[in-house]
Amino acid sequence: MPSTMRKPFNPVEAAAVQAAVERAQTGQASKIGPDPTLHSQDSELRWMEAVLRHRLSLHSLGRPVAIHTRDDDTHPLVADGAHFPAVALSIPFTDGTLDFLATYDDRRRLTFDLLAPCDRCGKPVPTEEINSLEDLGDYLLQARDGLGGSPRLRTSPAHAAYCLARSD
Repeated sequence: MPSTMRKPFNPVEAAAVQAAVERAQTGQASKIGPDPTLHSQDSELRWMEAVLRHRLSLHSLGRPVAIHTRDDDTHPLVADGAHFPAVALSIPFTDGTLDFLATYDDRRRLTFDLLAPCDRCGKPVPTEEINSLEDLGDYLLQARDGLGGSPRLRTSPAHAAYCLARSD
């Protein structure tokens, strides 16, 4: 299967690939500690940005990395939720953008999904659950055996109405 990766990687992608290779060689993920806590003065958008920044170890890159956050009007924050929108997070680069969706999984844990075009309808949907820099590197290296896809892929309302990838 030919590689679909574009090169060179931006600084976050390069760090992710390096982290994934190190995890594959050592069998151990980097230790990043617990997620930042939500304080009463924080907005939930800023808190989710802080958690993504923490999980992807963006502070360790030695350079500022911008993250843009907004409410996602398509996906619910909680499975079967109707009133609370999920949060869309984007990390822009000159050569493209990494787009994430922050939601709570069925165990009420905050999780991040990488948004990418659906293989069938082309709409941006949750494709892979990414909760560490190593996960992002595995995705970029197409090391699918270490990843399981996003449980929210098939239930995403972002699919085109006719899309067979969506299960209602």
